[in-house]
Amino acid sequence: MSGRVTIVGELNPYGADPAYALYPLPEGASGARLRDVLGLTTLGYLGTYARANLCVGRWSIVAAREAAVAILRERRGVILLGRRVAAAFGLARHPPFSLVSIPVAGSGSMRIVTLALLPHPSGRCREWDAPRAVEKARSCVRMLHAAHNNEGSSIGGPGERQG
Repeated sequence: MSGRVTIVGELNPYGADPAYALYPLPEGASGARLRDVLGLTTLGYLGTYARANLCVGRWSIVAAREAAVAILRERRGVILLGRRVAAAFGLARHPPFSLVSIPVAGSGSMRIVTLALLPHPSGRCREWDAPRAVEKARSCVRMLHAAHNNEGSSIGGPGERQG
């Protein structure tokens, strides 16, 4: 089980290589938009977060749910991007910018996984146009990191962009 926070998206239109899931390049890609929302440098973003997509090639809710179960088994803190990703984790009714903690059965014990729900950073999601959306996202992610005492968080820390 990893204590590193994982960002989870739908799928990568640029290819199936998991190393490029939510990658912050090219500029304008979802990973670049999320990096900017979080106020991070590219190195801060890449160094702070593990990144994963639920599907390869095309969206499948069945494949997405299977991938979500695997992620929950391995992670303690997860950032979910968009309504379809939230639905794959069984959290479709929770609003964006919310934090949800759920019990997950592990090897012989229960543990808590905390999930932050953010709108998808595709550039088409209108929820980012709402007043204070970026502030809400940063606050939600800070709370996620605080819930796990994650010293690697760059939100407000060393990976943050300077002026």
